[in-house]
Amino acid sequence: MLSLLLALAAATKPPQNPLPREGESAAPDAQGERSALDATPQVAPAPGPATAPEVLNGVYLIVNEEVVTLAEFYRELRRRGKSVTNEEERRKLFQESHADFVRTRLMTQAGRDLGFDAARVDSLVDDDLEGFIEDAGSASAFGEQLKASDLDAETLRAQRRDFYFREFWLRSIDGRDPGVSGRPYVDRFVRPGRMLYLYRRQPIAQLFPSTIQLQAILVSAAQAGSAQKALDLAKALRERALGGEDFGALAETYSADGESRRRKGLLPKSELARAREAFPDFAEFIDSAAAGAISEPSSLRVEGELVGFLLMRVAELERRDDVDFTDRDVQRLLRERDLRALGELRRDLEVNDLYRAAYIWPPEARVTRQRDAQANPSRGPSQPAPQN
Repeated sequence: MLSLLLALAAATKPPQNPLPREGESAAPDAQGERSALDATPQVAPAPGPATAPEVLNGVYLIVNEEVVTLAEFYRELRRRGKSVTNEEERRKLFQESHADFVRTRLMTQAGRDLGFDAARVDSLVDDDLEGFIEDAGSASAFGEQLKASDLDAETLRAQRRDFYFREFWLRSIDGRDPGVSGRPYVDRFVRPGRMLYLYRRQPIAQLFPSTIQLQAILVSAAQAGSAQKALDLAKALRERALGGEDFGALAETYSADGESRRRKGLLPKSELARAREAFPDFAEFIDSAAAGAISEPSSLRVEGELVGFLLMRVAELERRDDVDFTDRDVQRLLRERDLRALGELRRDLEVNDLYRAAYIWPPEARVTRQRDAQANPSRGPSQPAPQN
């Protein structure tokens, strides 16, 4: 079943067995969660290129010494939920996805080059696969999900391995981890004067947007026997919840979504705007609801096909209309916001360096010098990245 957690990818927590936080060791944490950006494959994958069946495979790109085939590129497009059904869509998707594909490949290679323990990465991947099987209900059910997504276990394993190498590299670049041969210390300092400056220069609504945490129950039409039976069950569950029954207990019993069911229907906390974007059919409910409110059932469709009906409950709603700088929580949020921006700057500067030093074939696959200069106008090829 399509995971509801994927709809809130931008607001999810770090992956299962997350990498260590500041001051922690590198030992995996069994209580962590996997990244929704690289979560278990979607059940309803987009079709491959339908207009060029004669092209079974070929070299799409060479990045440094790594050859990327067309099959790998199309597989990545499908993993992201994108389809290629005609030549116009193919050209458009290549233009939209090419730069990000190259960037991702460069970060993965950089993570491998740092010298992290491959055995530890494989252990993290094994833990992820065990979690995916648990979410699916059985190994055979997970195998069916892989087959529906045009994947096999080894391909998924390779994707997860690449994900962890990228994460290790990112954490060493933005200062969360020292890395194998990178910084000798964790560089994550923000001066108090900087936090006061941030507090004064932006509206409170921008600094501290309202957040919401939703609980969801997905009633599957297939499991219920028909769309009408699923709708009737969803309505009955709503009445039971309104009558005082625990919504989380109902989610554990009736929800068809494996990952959220294990969390009693709880979805990750997110900003209101992101929640509205993830669940557009519930936008009006999200805007007007108070904590504890329960929505009417709404249909959930995947690529036009009815999957079932969703019930939503507002588990937590937090609005910050007036905050004071002396509040410790305010300073913590200011620090996290600035560190996130600093991390993105460091990452982009390092990726630009990787790109300029890379061998990329064919030559037209490289962006022009003009675009490269626009992306980083003030930094020469040997100029070091700015330090905080």
